[in-house]
Amino acid sequence: MQRLKKIFSTGLEDIREKIGNHIALSQESLLILQGLLVNKSLDRSAVDEAVRKATALEREGDEIVRDLMDKVAQGAVVPTITNVVMVMLDSVDNVLDMIYFAIKEVKRGHHLWTSEQIYAIVSAEVKEMLDLSKTMLEYLQNMLNARDVDDIRRYARLIGSLEEEIDEIKENILDKIYGLELSAVAFNHLVSLVYTADKIADNIQDAAYHLATVLSSA
Repeated sequence: MQRLKKIFSTGLEDIREKIGNHIALSQESLLILQGLLVNKSLDRSAVDEAVRKATALEREGDEIVRDLMDKVAQGAVVPTITNVVMVMLDSVDNVLDMIYFAIKEVKRGHHLWTSEQIYAIVSAEVKEMLDLSKTMLEYLQNMLNARDVDDIRRYARLIGSLEEEIDEIKENILDKIYGLELSAVAFNHLVSLVYTADKIADNIQDAAYHLATVLSSA
């Protein structure tokens, strides 16, 4: 408890709050993405609106990270953990960036979902990957709010376990995709969605790892 206070005290409490705000933006953006995946009947205007909302969230996240990077560079954390905090912030920002990228890919390839075999992969396996990432983000938020080092490490382990599960789903989806007779456009669309969903999980795990390091070593 005392070690956590050394990091998140006075002005540093504001840093923790803003990291939490950034994670909340990722959660909101992920909900938009999940909503797209379960509704192939959305018209173009609805997809465009989803992209606009995701763009606004991504820009808001960039502003938060820039502000936090400035605070850290100006000495808001002790020098021994400055680099780790910077890497953590980069990973947190990458989560939102990858969700945004996935939503843009949905916009590009949404017309392909008229194919049942393509939409079956999107609405089932890819969605399953994102559902697990949603849980990972919840654990990351809990981890950030935890005051006990043992709780922080427990959430980090849970996040790691879910990331491994997502890796297995990714490999299974890729095996399935390579076994289908698809056009180059459809193939690239599915592979892009799968790898982006995987990168979302990877960056959540990276953020959790570095957050655990910061909170455990201070």
